[in-house]
Amino acid sequence: MIPPRVVVDERERSCGVPEQLSKLNVRVYFSRLPVADYVISPEIAVERKALPDFVSSVYDGRLFVQASAISSSYRKPYLIVEGDIKELTNLTKNINSYYGAVASVTLAYDLRVIHTADAAQTAAAIAALIQHSHARPVPVGIMAAPPKARDEPQQQLYLVSSLPGVGTKLARRMLSMYGTPRKVMSLTESQLAMVQGLGNKRAARIAHMLDATYMTPKDGAPRQEKLE
Repeated sequence: MIPPRVVVDERERSCGVPEQLSKLNVRVYFSRLPVADYVISPEIAVERKALPDFVSSVYDGRLFVQASAISSSYRKPYLIVEGDIKELTNLTKNINSYYGAVASVTLAYDLRVIHTADAAQTAAAIAALIQHSHARPVPVGIMAAPPKARDEPQQQLYLVSSLPGVGTKLARRMLSMYGTPRKVMSLTESQLAMVQGLGNKRAARIAHMLDATYMTPKDGAPRQEKLE
C-alpha cells in the first residue's frame, strides 16, 4: 500500500506541522511552492495561517490575493486557521468588519475554512483531507432508511432513488415519465440517457448494475465490499 503523501512549502519546514504529519505516517516532500502551503492532489491544496497572521492578512489585503491565487490553481482550496480562537477579540480592530471581510473572501473564492488549535490538530486535519481526498457524496436514496411505514408512492420513490446517481429529484422525474418502478427498471441504457438530468455516464452505471450478474464467494458466505 502506498503511504499517504503531501508536498509542503519550504517555508513551512519549521512550523511543527510537517513533523506532526510524519508522526501520522504521512510522507512529506518539501518544495518551493508558488501557491499554497500544502498540496494534497492536483485538485486539493491548503493555505495555513497562524491566527495573528490571518487577522493581519485580512486587514492588509494579503488574504484576498492569496485566496485568488489558490482558488485559481486548485478546484478545492482549503484555508486552515491555526490558533486559539479566544484571542480573536484582542487581535481584531472591529469584529463586525473582520467577519464581513472573512465572509467576503471565503464566499468569493469558495475557500473551505478549518479552525485548529495547534500544529498537531493542523496535521490531523491535513491527514484527514489526504485520507478522504477521493470521497464522493452518498446518494440520498442510499442514506435514507427504507420508508417501511410510509405510503406506497414514497416506497416507490425510495426504490428508484436507490439507483446509482439517482436522487429523489431524478427518481420523481423518472416515475412521472414512466409511471411505475418496473418500467423504470426495464429501460435500456439509451432510454435512461434520454431522461433530463441523468446523462450518458449515469445511464451506463445504472444499466451495468441492473445487468451485472450477482456473484458470491464459492463458500456461499455473504460478499463483502472492499473499503478503500
